[in-house]
Amino acid sequence: MIPFRQLSYIVAVADYGSISAAAENLAISQPAISAAIQKVEDEYQLKLFIRERPHRVVLSPVGRRFIARARRLLENAQEFDDDARNLRQALKGVVEVGCFLPTAAFIVPIILRGLRERGFDISLQVHEADLDEINLMLTQGRIDVALTYNMHPSPGIEFETLIEAPPYVLLSKDDPLANQTSISLAQLADRDMVALNLPITQQFFLSLFSQANLNPRIKHQAKSYELVRSLVGAGEGYALLIMRPVNERAYDGSELVYVPLSDDVPAPQYGLALTNRSIPTKLIEAFANVCRETLKSERSAENYLVQLPNGSIVGRGLNNRTDP
Repeated sequence: MIPFRQLSYIVAVADYGSISAAAENLAISQPAISAAIQKVEDEYQLKLFIRERPHRVVLSPVGRRFIARARRLLENAQEFDDDARNLRQALKGVVEVGCFLPTAAFIVPIILRGLRERGFDISLQVHEADLDEINLMLTQGRIDVALTYNMHPSPGIEFETLIEAPPYVLLSKDDPLANQTSISLAQLADRDMVALNLPITQQFFLSLFSQANLNPRIKHQAKSYELVRSLVGAGEGYALLIMRPVNERAYDGSELVYVPLSDDVPAPQYGLALTNRSIPTKLIEAFANVCRETLKSERSAENYLVQLPNGSIVGRGLNNRTDP
């Protein structure tokens, strides 16, 4: 393929009508332009120019068609170059965001509202996935940034905590434990459990029991957050989850309750994840700043965190960080 620079030399000759005039305007030597013409004519077996009089050339019929195509190619290349350079500065466009599947419905609307309120013309292409898939998408460069939990990230991923919230117990309102202000893992160990069966997530919840030398009794497993809620609402057992909807009903209308754990368990960290190889564009930086402002500074996700018996919101202590 002929380099764009040599094509630009030939277009300049066509514009100025002579090699000498083109060389003067481009501030290069005449032999360099002559060599470019020769190379292109040899490469494509075309005669582009006809000598009209000393030092002046005109395009041949095939040369006119060649120059028209070369000019379009160079214009497109310049437009591409300008667009590529503006990517670093642009505050308008699409951000490819990975989001941990069970949290997307809670978090993404908050971020979109924050972007809109700040006047950013930024769209999100949301990739909902489990923790393993998000780690893979980040390391493979398929997404720009992720909103996820800091649970066993790949070595090349950098994480910034925005929310911390210990898990809670989800129960049917008719469950005998539903009226307690808090529940211990020991109280749950001999009862039927509905487990959220996602990679890494399930291991985290099961580790809470193993650290207390307990073994949970798993009755059902489901990958869907809403199916877990529906099974609990149907009286099939309890579940351990982290974020909670504002409403307290399952799909069929059965009532649910959210009860804090009384055990001293690690608080999963939720926030921003990027690869340490990435150089964030202005677009990504703007998105990340809105995430920080809405989730950390303004605490816009507090409605989705379970209250402790004293009425305080779980997850306010971002200084006491724990990596589950």
